[in-house]
Amino acid sequence: MCETIEVGDTGRRGSVPASSRRSRVAVSAAALFAAVVTLPGRAFAQIADPPPSNAGLPGGALITQVIGWGKWVGLTVCVLAMVFGAATWRGMGGNSGRGVEGKAYVGAGALGAMIIGLAVIAVNTLYSAGNAGG
Repeated sequence: MCETIEVGDTGRRGSVPASSRRSRVAVSAAALFAAVVTLPGRAFAQIADPPPSNAGLPGGALITQVIGWGKWVGLTVCVLAMVFGAATWRGMGGNSGRGVEGKAYVGAGALGAMIIGLAVIAVNTLYSAGNAGG
């Protein structure tokens, strides 16, 4: 029971009995099993996963500062959208197309501010949920 297989980059063909290949696989599996059984402390050790921190991260303070700036720029845009929407809504009497558009601006500004405020809570909650599963 032999089959032809390619050997390396030489281009030569040779015959290797299938039983020889099975014995090499069996030896490899036995060696892996022995390593796992004899070293359970190393094989199944818990990985220390400390909470994320920017301490020691080069530029960590700058990243935190830029994220803070982004939050305030986003909130400023939301406030400006709400003010513009309220002025348009009130100025057009609320019934015309521009008044309806003003209502949409007010709603979008309020929704944007809520999303910005909840972003940190959402990220931390999702990180904690994912970390608890692993």
